[in-house]
Amino acid sequence: MSLQLEHDRQSPVQEHFNELTARVTLLLFVTTLATLAWLTQVDAFLDALLRHLNPCDEGCLNLYDPARWSAIRWMTAAILGFITATPLLLQQAWSFARPGLLPAERTWMKYWFIAGILSMFLAITSTIGLFFPMIFETGHRTHESMLLDARYDAVHMLSIVIAVIWTEIIVACGIFAMMLAGIVGMLNKESADWWRLRVYGVVFLLLLASLPEFGGLAVLMSAFAVGSIELISRRWLHASSPIFRGQKPIMDGEGGIRNILMVDCECDGAALPSPPQLNAPFPLYSAHSLCTMASEREHVLELALRHRLTDLIISGCSSEPLPNSFKSNCKSIGCSLRGMNLLKTQSHRTLPSPFTRTELELKIACLQDPWPSSTVHERIIPILKNSSIKELIIDTRSPSESWGMQIRPDQLLLELDRSLLESVKQHIKPLGINTIVLETIQ
Repeated sequence: MSLQLEHDRQSPVQEHFNELTARVTLLLFVTTLATLAWLTQVDAFLDALLRHLNPCDEGCLNLYDPARWSAIRWMTAAILGFITATPLLLQQAWSFARPGLLPAERTWMKYWFIAGILSMFLAITSTIGLFFPMIFETGHRTHESMLLDARYDAVHMLSIVIAVIWTEIIVACGIFAMMLAGIVGMLNKESADWWRLRVYGVVFLLLLASLPEFGGLAVLMSAFAVGSIELISRRWLHASSPIFRGQKPIMDGEGGIRNILMVDCECDGAALPSPPQLNAPFPLYSAHSLCTMASEREHVLELALRHRLTDLIISGCSSEPLPNSFKSNCKSIGCSLRGMNLLKTQSHRTLPSPFTRTELELKIACLQDPWPSSTVHERIIPILKNSSIKELIIDTRSPSESWGMQIRPDQLLLELDRSLLESVKQHIKPLGINTIVLETIQ
């Protein structure tokens, strides 16, 4: 399955690898320069940090492992260099990924970047500025109350601080990834497993790979992180799809489950929108003009992918005027495309009718896919019973033969296949509705 959006351009895979390599090389170069620049200031930075974290006035902070202190210096410089290059990292990631993203995915990625920056800033300031000074101060007072000689390892102290901040950032990014996906409509109970596998997997592997010195504690922290993300994201993980809320999938004549969406396209103002309170067995998505607006076609394709649609029904036209690229994309994702051609039905009226909603419901009921044609009458009769029509026109002719026909506002049009005429007439007769049949003259 592959999508070729209209703004995409055909390019070989090697070209994408070359672009990725160039962007990563630039990021590494800038990060290296920033790291080397921070190395000249890292001692003063660590000295100020340790003074801030030190719970005692003097004499209790020691260096027991000079080799690890050198590693801490380099790691701190690398972290500061990475933070310095973060704006460039976000810009390069956005420029590389944006052309291949659908509209909701672009929105999600943009806000996730913003949330990631905020979470990193809050994690660093709150942990270093408030949390750890308070924890170390409480522990030091406990040692003094027990008359213990307080001696603290500077390297171990910094390692714990860095590990906690890194864990907070990873967990916060995972939480925001799930929350934002739910807010923009990408996360629901249908796509929950897809998001769990990727977000939980990345969080778990990052924590285990970056905290090897903590051993079993790293595993517990990873499990706690995944559990926290699951608990906070529970609202969206168990939510129904927004467009299918209150709607159930349709079972076709062969027992298959069909997810159908009707695109209520106004055909750039030529077609009337569907009447309010339409009793349709599948959800409706409003569009202004699918044929002329690429952005709306992208939104429809995104809905088809996200909700695993099996059928797209266009209300206004027959779907023939749609671009071939859109048709091929629908075919590639396994979504059939067809139209109801309401423009043709609308052309039969010059005056508004009070039965517009009933007429559209009848047209939907006459669809022979996904429902079998033998049960058309079972869907039509309840609609006619609940209406107040007095005269029904049943048109079994081809579109070319019925072109130019005009009907009165008090008449209702039912376009029907010729083979179903007799069966439908028998079931309509007890309703007392005056029926006019238009047939092809042999």
